[in-house]
Amino acid sequence: MEMKFGPRRVAGKLTYANVVATLALMIAISGGTALAATHLITGRQIAKGTISAANIKHRTLTANLFKRGTLRRGATGATGPAGPAGPAGAPGAAGTAAAYGVISTNGSGNPTFNPTLSKGFTSVYSPSAGVLCIAYPAGITTNLPLSVNEAGSEPDNWEQVSPAQCSGTGFEVANLNGATNLSGDLTILAP
Repeated sequence: MEMKFGPRRVAGKLTYANVVATLALMIAISGGTALAATHLITGRQIAKGTISAANIKHRTLTANLFKRGTLRRGATGATGPAGPAGPAGAPGAAGTAAAYGVISTNGSGNPTFNPTLSKGFTSVYSPSAGVLCIAYPAGITTNLPLSVNEAGSEPDNWEQVSPAQCSGTGFEVANLNGATNLSGDLTILAP
């Protein structure tokens, strides 16, 4: 028996059904991806309102897929319980100020240091209206620059000036606005 293979032998058996069956087998084996990849659907081809939440796979849409400002933020949740206290911090460095103090006016209208808020300064007096003489604290014998800060209702007019009225024994602070007494407090700091 002689077997013949070749184009004439195959061509004689080629029918429409054989061609369709072969194509179907090829598509089934490839999973249809080759055909589908050439015919992708774009967003422009989808009519508005035709895709609902039921058509979208859960957790496939993330915030970066949306235009900025289109997603609304939900309500803020309740505050959680406080966590445990952290470890204690390192101790602070010792203060380097030679003296500090808060000057107020006593019941007689004279300037005085607040003893609970002062250290190093011991006395203050007023040789004339709007001028305060603050005795040098221990260890200071010259007119170092002070830091003077008004508090409360005191206007921003008190400044350290040259100690012309303090006889060279202390700092001179004057009210450059010409007020005759303190209406609030002065906080001073000597470096």
